[in-house]
Amino acid sequence: MRAIVRLAWRNLWRHPQRTALAIAIVAFGTFCIIVVWGITEGWIKTMTHAQVSLDQGHLKIFAAGYRADPALEKALASEDLHRALSELARFPGAEAAPRLTVYGMLKSAYGAAGVEIRGVDPEREPRVTEIPRRIVAGAWFSGPGQILLGQSLAEELDVRLGERVVVLVQGARGPRSQAFRAVGFFASGLPGLDKSTVLIPLEDARAIAGVLGATEVVVRISSGDPATLAARLQEALGERFEVRDFFSLNPLIRDMVRVAWIELTPMIAILALLSGFGVANTVLFSVLQRTRELGIMAAVGMSPRTLARMVLMESLLSSALGYGVGAGAGYGVNLILATRGVSFGEVFGEMLGRAGMPAVLYSAVSGWYWLGSLSVVLATGLVAAWYPARRAARLSPVEAIREG
Repeated sequence: MRAIVRLAWRNLWRHPQRTALAIAIVAFGTFCIIVVWGITEGWIKTMTHAQVSLDQGHLKIFAAGYRADPALEKALASEDLHRALSELARFPGAEAAPRLTVYGMLKSAYGAAGVEIRGVDPEREPRVTEIPRRIVAGAWFSGPGQILLGQSLAEELDVRLGERVVVLVQGARGPRSQAFRAVGFFASGLPGLDKSTVLIPLEDARAIAGVLGATEVVVRISSGDPATLAARLQEALGERFEVRDFFSLNPLIRDMVRVAWIELTPMIAILALLSGFGVANTVLFSVLQRTRELGIMAAVGMSPRTLARMVLMESLLSSALGYGVGAGAGYGVNLILATRGVSFGEVFGEMLGRAGMPAVLYSAVSGWYWLGSLSVVLATGLVAAWYPARRAARLSPVEAIREG
C-alpha cells in the first residue's frame, strides 16, 4: 500500500496544472459546503437565541384558553400563578418569571405610540432574559412608578431620562392611565421589541390592569430539551394550564428552520456532485493521457487491481488536498462571521425584526463540519474515480502500448 501511495503521489505532481485544477474544484466545493452550513446553523442559533434570551424564554405557561382569547379575565389567577412557580421550583436549572402583558398607548410631551406594556418582576426577570444587561442608558428598576423603553421608541417619542410619560390601557375595570418616570433605555437588537414594548414593574401593571395574577410565566432552562420539559410541566399542572415551548409558540420560526435545513441538503448534494464531476473528469483525462504508461506498467507485471488502486489513490489524494485547502478557508470565513456577524442594515433589519429575527446574524463554528464535509468530499471523490479506475484495470497491455 505504501508503494501505491508513493506512486500515486508522484503521478499527481508530474502534471501540476491538472492536479491543481482538481484540487481547486474540490476546495471550492468544500469551502461552499462549510460556509453555507455554518451560516445556516448560525442563522438558526442567532435567531432562536435572541428570542429566547431577550424576549420569550424557552417556554411559557398560560391559563388554559388565554391564548385563544387573551382577555385579562382569563389570565392566571394568584393561586394558579403560585402553583405554577412552585411546580417549576422542582426542576433544577429552570428559572421562571411572571409577566402581565397589556396593550395600550404611551404618551410623551412630543408624541404617542401604541405599545405592548409588559409588567415584569424586577427580581425574577433578570434570571430569564438579558434585557437588564442591554440597557444603554439609565438603569434597571429601583422602585415603583418607573418605566424602561426601547432606545428606538424613546428617540421616536423624544423621551429623555428622568422625563415623565403616561401609559393608557384598557384594564379589566375600564380605561386606566398612570404616569411613569423613564429610568432606562434598552437596545436588544430586536427591532420589534425595541420599538413597540415598554417595561414596568409587575405591581404597577397589576394596578392599572386591575388583576392580581399574571398573563404568563416565562421559563428559561440551562440544559435539557424545552419540549420535553413543557410536556412534563403540562402533565404536572393539569388541564387548567397551557404549557408551550418556544417553537410551538412561534410556528413561523419553526417552519423557517425546517425550510432552511431542507434547502441545505440539496445544496450540499449539488456541491458534492460538482466536486465529484471535477475529480472524475480530471482523473479520466489522466488515464486517457497515460494509456501507454499504464500499458507498460501492466506489461511488466502490475496487476489490474493494483492499477485500479493507484488511480483511486490519485483521486483520493487530490480530494484530500482540496478538502484541506477548502476546509481551512471555509473555517476562516466562518470564524470571522461568527465574531463580527453580518449586519443587514436599518431597512432590512426592521423587516427581519417583524419576523422575529435580530438585525445582526452570526455564523456558527462546529467540529461536525469537518467530519460532514470530509465524508461528503472523499466519498464523492472515490465514487467519481470508479469509472477511470475500472478503465485502467481493463486495459490490455499490448493494445494500450500500441494506442499510446
